[in-house]
Amino acid sequence: MKKLFVTGVTGAQGSGIAKVLKKNGFSISSVSPNNADTQNELGTIYLGNLEALESLKLAMAGCEAIVLTLPLIFDTEIIKKMTSNVIDAAKFHGINKIIFNAGIALGENKTGSLAIDVKHEAFEILSKSGLEVITLMPTVYLENLTSPFLLPVIQEHSIIPYPISGDFKFSWLSYENLGRYVVAALNSKGLAGEKILITNREELIGQALAEKISSASGKKLPFIPTPPDDFENNLKPVLGDYVAKEISNLYRGIDSSRSNFVKYSHLEFLDSVELQSTDDWVKSINW
Repeated sequence: MKKLFVTGVTGAQGSGIAKVLKKNGFSISSVSPNNADTQNELGTIYLGNLEALESLKLAMAGCEAIVLTLPLIFDTEIIKKMTSNVIDAAKFHGINKIIFNAGIALGENKTGSLAIDVKHEAFEILSKSGLEVITLMPTVYLENLTSPFLLPVIQEHSIIPYPISGDFKFSWLSYENLGRYVVAALNSKGLAGEKILITNREELIGQALAEKISSASGKKLPFIPTPPDDFENNLKPVLGDYVAKEISNLYRGIDSSRSNFVKYSHLEFLDSVELQSTDDWVKSINW
């Protein structure tokens, strides 16, 4: 297996996955609504998007598997259409294997958070597709701390404010490790239909993560649990009321479903992946 169709390579999660895939010898095809057909350092990017079935058929030609990351869209019907289009294009080319990066931990039930619940909708469609689908479920990305909305705050104010409760102990995930799990899933057998929680395998409360960052940066950077309401109000001027509300609802959903973020399965698969340590990730960032 050498050529893959990977969604979102011009975005954060997709590009993180693509970089690891490239290092492991895969060639990559993708679509973007903002690019004319072009070749970049990650692969061939065709003009198109997940709502345009014909562009997916074009970009998937010659691919042997699909790595699907859906965009952060708070619209159930759009997400369902995107997912169905990927399946239809895969079947058009006889592609059987899909690695679905759910982008968040999914329990048995919906949470009331649209950002989580739309991924349940996508999972249901994929599970009925008849294709070999492996669902990888990240917890919370370490890279969220380096977003344009947060890293300047950390650098300027010497605090780490984040909408996660201070007593919530779980393992975060780096994009590097996301990519490594994808590689392992692509090479795996016998996992079709499974949902697998993926993490850095080191459970930490927020302050413990902040202490690692403080040690690497030489600064004292306390973790400040930010109530979702305050987080929402801080996002409104930048993202608008609706998006700010739904992103904040994501963290409300995380807090109401904590057990989903520590419920490991398929330990043999998880143990087979050599991971980047949280310490090594922390040391790679200019805090």
